[in-house]
Amino acid sequence: MAQRILAAALLALTALGAWAGKVECVCVFYPHWHRYPKGDEWFGADRWKQGEWAFVKDARPLYPNHKQPLVPYAGFLDESDPKDMAKEIALAANAGIDVFLYDYYWYDGQITQEEALEKGFLLAPNRDRMKFAIMWCYHERNDQFRPELGAGRRRLMSLAHTKEEFLGLIDHCIARYFARPEYWRKDGKLFFSFFNFNYFYQHHGANPAAVKAELDEARARVRAAGLGEIHFNAQNVRAEMSETCKACGIDSLTDYNLGPGTVPNAAAHRAARDWQYDYAEMPAALAARLEKMKGAVLPYIPNVTTGWDSTPRCRFDERYPWRKSEYPYSVSFTNNTPDIFRTCLVAAKKWAEEEPRQPGAVYINGWNEYTEGTYLVPNNFDSDGFLRAIAAVFGRSPANEYTYVNPSTKQLFTIPAATYEDVPYGPHPKQKIDVFLPGRARSPSAPVVIYLHGGGWSGGAMEDHILGSAIRMLLDRGIAVVGTGYRYIRDAHADGVKPPVQGCLDDCEAALRFVKAHAAEWNLDISRIGLAGGSAGACTALYLALKDGNMHGIHAVAPIIAQTSMDPQEMKAWIPNSKYGAHAFGYRNFADWLAHRADCLADIERISPAALARKTDPARAPQIFLQYGAPLKPGEIAKDPTHSPVFGEKFRELCAGRGIPCKVNYGGKAYFGDAFDWLADQLAK
Repeated sequence: MAQRILAAALLALTALGAWAGKVECVCVFYPHWHRYPKGDEWFGADRWKQGEWAFVKDARPLYPNHKQPLVPYAGFLDESDPKDMAKEIALAANAGIDVFLYDYYWYDGQITQEEALEKGFLLAPNRDRMKFAIMWCYHERNDQFRPELGAGRRRLMSLAHTKEEFLGLIDHCIARYFARPEYWRKDGKLFFSFFNFNYFYQHHGANPAAVKAELDEARARVRAAGLGEIHFNAQNVRAEMSETCKACGIDSLTDYNLGPGTVPNAAAHRAARDWQYDYAEMPAALAARLEKMKGAVLPYIPNVTTGWDSTPRCRFDERYPWRKSEYPYSVSFTNNTPDIFRTCLVAAKKWAEEEPRQPGAVYINGWNEYTEGTYLVPNNFDSDGFLRAIAAVFGRSPANEYTYVNPSTKQLFTIPAATYEDVPYGPHPKQKIDVFLPGRARSPSAPVVIYLHGGGWSGGAMEDHILGSAIRMLLDRGIAVVGTGYRYIRDAHADGVKPPVQGCLDDCEAALRFVKAHAAEWNLDISRIGLAGGSAGACTALYLALKDGNMHGIHAVAPIIAQTSMDPQEMKAWIPNSKYGAHAFGYRNFADWLAHRADCLADIERISPAALARKTDPARAPQIFLQYGAPLKPGEIAKDPTHSPVFGEKFRELCAGRGIPCKVNYGGKAYFGDAFDWLADQLAK
C-alpha cells in the first residue's frame, strides 16, 4: 500500500510540474465508430458493422452550403483499433489537444462502447502523448439513430439512479483507469465529469447533503486505493445552481456544448422558424455565457463548440425543413469556419488565464461527433483548419513539427513546422499560406518554391504527400517553401464565380502576388520563384507560369501528373477515355461539358495551359519539367485518364513546336521527387 501511495504522490507531482500555469485543451471523444456487442443487439450486425459510419457516408445535403456528406481525410477509422487510434492521437496531440474526455456509458455495471478506450486508446503505441479522462454520460440510452419524427423512442439502456450504480463506476475506474499514467489529473487530482449533472442531482434525492455524501464516499475509495484526490466536474449547470453544486461537493463546472440555442437572438430565430443559425453568432453566445458564469461560485471551464448538425441522424423520408423540432430533427449551424472557431478559442483561453478561480482548461466539443456536426478531424470541407486553429491558440506539440494527414493516401506525414503558419492572403478561411524558411540561406535571399496542392480543386491539403516527401530536401538546400490553400470549387460556386475553377486559379495567383509583396520581409529572391503542384495543382501551376506570357516572371515550373489541357475537345483527341474537368466549368459531366464547349471557349482559351503555351513568347517562357509515373505502352489506353502521361507528351510536342523548353520525366523517387530535385537545381542557378 505504501508503494501505491508513493506512486500516486509522484504521479500527482509530475502532473503539477508538467501543467502548472498551462491552460489545457480538453476535447470530447465520442466512442461510436466501431462494432460492439450491444450495437449488434440493438441495430443488427449488418447495419452496425462499424458504428455510425453508415450515417456519415450516406448523409445528404439539405440546404445550400450544407457540409454533407463528410469525408474524413484519414478515412473511416475504427477507434477500437490501436493503429487507427494512433493516427487520431498523433493529429490531436500535435495540434495542442492535451486530453480526450471519453463519453462513458455505464448502466449499473453494464458498459457499452468501451472498446474505443480499452482496445484503441490504451493500446495505441503513442498513448503517452495524450491524457484521457472519463465523462459519465448520465442519461437514459434511447434510440436516436434515424428515428421517426413524432414517434416514441425505443429505450436501449436505463440508469438505476442509485448510489451503488455510481460507486460501482468509481470502483470500476479505480480498477481499470485511475491508476494509469495516461489518466488526466487536473491540478494533481483525477478528473471525473458528469454529463448533465442536474439529472444526477434530481435522481439522487435532490438533496445536496445526500449527494455530497455519495461524492465523499467516492473520494474515500479513491484515497483508500492510494490514488490521491478526485476532481468532480459538473456539466450543463445554470450559474444560479452553482451554490447547490458546491454544496454537493462539485469542484468545477462546464457545458457539454454551446449549441445554436445559445446564440443571443435564438428566440427571434425560433419565431421566424429558421432551421439554420449562422455560426458567426457564436462568439457573442460564448461571451454571454462567460459573463453569466462570472456569478458562479465554482470555477467554470469555458466551452467552445465546432458546430452543430444532427441531420445525419434523421430519416430520409422526412422532408426538410422539419415540421417540428424534436431531436435529432433540430436546427443546425451554418458557416462554422475555422476562423470563427479560432476567435472563440482565443476568448475562452483568455478567460481561463484571467479568471481568478483559475479553471485551468478549455473544453471543446468535439473531436469526432460526426453525426452531430461537432468534429475537428481533417475533412473534405475544411481540411485541417480546425486543428490549425487549436494549434494557433494552444501551440503545437512538439513546437517544431507539423503532423497532417494526406487526403489521397490517408497517410500521416510529419514535417518541420512552418515559420509562419496560416498566413491570410485574403478574407476567405481557405485563403491561407504556410511559409517555411530555410534555417540557412545559401545567398542573401533565398529562392522559393510555391506549392499548389491537388484534389480536383474540390479538396486537398496545403501540404500533402508529394510536398511532404521533398520539403526537407528543399529547406536543406536553402530554398524557402510556401504551401498554398485556396477556395475549393464549391466555395467559388457559392461566391458566384464563373466558371467556378476561376476562383481556385485567382486565389493561387493572389497567393503568388502576396508572397512577392512580402519577399523583403521573408528574405526571398523573387527572381528565383519556382512553382510546383500535383494534379489540379499542377494544372494551376502551369496556368500561372504561362499566363499572359509569364507575366509573374516564374523561373521554373515542375508540374506533377498535370492536366495540360482544359479543352474537352482536345482532351478527347489526346486521351479518348477522358472524363475529367467538367466540374471546373460548372457542368455535370464530361459529355455535357463537351456539348457546351462553344459556350465556354473563351474561358478555355484563358485557362487551359495548352492554349496559353500556344500564345507564349518562348523568350519569356519558364523552364518546364513535367513529371508522370510511367509512360504508356504502344496502343495502351490510360487506366487513369485524369493523370495520363499523354498529357505530358502532347504538351512537350506543343512546346517543342514553339521553342519552349519542356522536359517530360517518368518514374523516379517516391512521390515524384525527381521534379523537386530538378526544381532545386534550376533555382540554384
